Amino acid sequence: MKLEANEVLKIIFQIAKSMKYSPTFNERYLHHYFAHLLQEKYNLLNLRENTDAIGLHPEWPTYKKQTKLFFGRYKKKDGKYRPDDSGTAGFIDFTIGNYDAPNIGIEFSLKYGWSNEEIVYDFLKLLDKKNPFNVSISFNVIFRKEGLVRGKYLEDLEKHMNDAFKEAVNRFNERWDASREVYFIITEIGRNNNRQHWHYDRISGKFQKGLPAI
Repeated sequence: MKLEANEVLKIIFQIAKSMKYSPTFNERYLHHYFAHLLQEKYNLLNLRENTDAIGLHPEWPTYKKQTKLFFGRYKKKDGKYRPDDSGTAGFIDFTIGNYDAPNIGIEFSLKYGWSNEEIVYDFLKLLDKKNPFNVSISFNVIFRKEGLVRGKYLEDLEKHMNDAFKEAVNRFNERWDASREVYFIITEIGRNNNRQHWHYDRISGKFQKGLPAI
């Protein structure tokens, strides 16, 4: 079945609105929870039937000779990932669609603060026009033991978001797909389970408060 992006986003919104703070959680919990919700509703990963019909691909490589994937390649230098045709594969947390050219790419992160290079690299892979996605989704969760950021710390966080997007774009040499449909979402959750959300807004070119419209 062809799964539309808004169905995937509904599940991510469900997680963003209901996920509870826990000091024991890490990104793998987020991966498993998302995959469970998606499988429960759409059964995209049935290994007992026609494997050609599998529509959910965890840790999808952007480059792999064995399966004839020749998309984006990346190299880390001075602590930063950059597009590089002589580099190695990037791995996308989940893709949806045909294995050889999935139409949806999804990256997750769950940290206890802002993790700049990891998020820049995720944005980089999702924006790269060498990768076949029609829709790119990034969902980043920040847990806050001391509560949600306010005042100057909130301004700093929003600056980090916008700078991360700009940095990802600046690492390309005519390889950014500006026409791609992107949903980059950041959710901050405090230990009392209060929360706030942001999404990248193409019109303003900045992150705005709230979840995006679908």
